Amino acid sequence: MDPDIQKLIDSTTIVKVYDNFSRQTIFGDEYFVSGFQKDQGQQVNLSDFEDNWKNKWKSFGNNWNKERQNYRFLYDSFRLFYFSFEQLRFNKVALINEASKNTLKILHLNGLTGVSLYGMYHHGKKCIDLLKALELIDDNHIDDNHKDWEFLTKFSGTRNKLIEHNYNPKGLNLQIDPSIWSLVSTDSCLEIHIHKPDTERAFDVYVDYYEDYYRLEKIITDIIKKF
Repeated sequence: MDPDIQKLIDSTTIVKVYDNFSRQTIFGDEYFVSGFQKDQGQQVNLSDFEDNWKNKWKSFGNNWNKERQNYRFLYDSFRLFYFSFEQLRFNKVALINEASKNTLKILHLNGLTGVSLYGMYHHGKKCIDLLKALELIDDNHIDDNHKDWEFLTKFSGTRNKLIEHNYNPKGLNLQIDPSIWSLVSTDSCLEIHIHKPDTERAFDVYVDYYEDYYRLEKIITDIIKKF
């Protein structure tokens, strides 16, 4: 295994790696079934959590402090994470339905879907940072076997390495090129081209943005339910 690819596997939510030279899948299930192809159900109803948030605001009384403000940031960031994915779902379905019809509309919908995808990872990562700052999660208490903690770390890595700093990812001698065009597919695997210093598209790697969303949504809402 290429050491940089192994680092990506260890630090992000990558579910599959394809080697374009050996022409074979070298990590993950070659016939991986994505979240879009499963019955994920609906997103949570945000109104179901308003009483929990009211309890949290009430606990501070009339006093303002940094902790209260961070909870406000968490409230806003979770909603932005939620609405980014809601827009992503809407635009993706519209994009699939429009495929092979109106080229200009396809370009427009593809761009909107990409913006929603990037927003989902950006706001999701901010939620994770705020949960840590508020000491609502840590590697000792989030769960018994640390699987959720590992996922949260990898979700942040996906945002940092695969999206935000893809042109110059820290500690990796490669460039990472997300294919927004892959969003038109009837799965939820974002295809990402990996360029080595002297080789274009040496590998293709994939993350399942539906699975990433729903897993993080559940972790955050399970925490909010305790407010």
